[in-house]
Amino acid sequence: MPELPEVETVRRGLEKLVLNKKIKDIRVLYSKTIINEETEFIEKLTNKTIKKIDRRGKYLLFRFSSDLTMISHLRMEGKYFVEPSTKEVEKHTHVVFDFTDGTSLRYNDVRKFGRMQLVKTGVEMQTAGLAKLGPEPKEETFIVEDFSKNLKRRKKAIKNALLDQTIVAGLGIFMQMKCCG
Repeated sequence: MPELPEVETVRRGLEKLVLNKKIKDIRVLYSKTIINEETEFIEKLTNKTIKKIDRRGKYLLFRFSSDLTMISHLRMEGKYFVEPSTKEVEKHTHVVFDFTDGTSLRYNDVRKFGRMQLVKTGVEMQTAGLAKLGPEPKEETFIVEDFSKNLKRRKKAIKNALLDQTIVAGLGIFMQMKCCG
């Protein structure tokens, strides 16, 4: 599973590659990737421009024109690629966003666990995955006293507690192994 630093690296890379690009067409090749109704997802995002890409925990938040946000979770093996729209789609590509400039953003996921959900901007933090996330492990949002209280309330082994996204957002097995095991 991608860890928070890897998701942040993906976010920064995508910003350089797709910011201010306008969607001409969307091809959904594996419908379970989309949480919303597929036709509505496509209709709402067609002709919209990517204005910004944020991150919360291990979620990518694509900010579009018209106050729409696409929440994307890569899960175990999800990846994004930018390719010419004319290039043949690879086997494990599940969603293709074709841009007006002749390029496309392609979501590839061998294990098919990743998900995308379109919501009105401003309600994304109320969605199932984001609503319960703990603070980011950053100096400005992480309060050691709160973290300590949360750990003391849990009856879990430290490894399981560190993997609990409600205590700290974005920590995972690799980070846990480096710090504690």
